[in-house]
Amino acid sequence: PADEGKSAAALAACRTLAEELSEQRFPAPRILSFKEGSSQARYFVSRLIPAHKDPPYEQEARFAQLRSLSTAQRARLKASFFHTDDPSFCEWMRSFKLAAPEPS
Repeated sequence: PADEGKSAAALAACRTLAEELSEQRFPAPRILSFKEGSSQARYFVSRLIPAHKDPPYEQEARFAQLRSLSTAQRARLKASFFHTDDPSFCEWMRSFKLAAPEPS
C-alpha cells in the first residue's frame, strides 16, 4: 500500500509536469500512462522504437541487457511486441545511406 501511494503520487507529478510543458502546444498532445509490463506499455514501446526488427548485434549494442537472455527468452520477448511496418531507428538511418550513431 505504501508503494502504491508513492506510485500514484509520482504518476500525478509526472502528469502535472507533462501538462505544464505542453500547455502552449496546439493541438494539445494526448498524455498517456501505462503500467510497466502491461500490453499497452509493450505496444507503445514497440511503436516508439521498433528496435526488435534490427539484427541481434545492433539490439545488443543498444540494449546490453539482451545479452543475458537465453535464445528462448529472447524469442518470447520478441514475440510479445506488436508488428509494425514502421522502420526502426537503424533502418531509417540506413535508408539515407547513413550509419546510426554508436550507443554511448
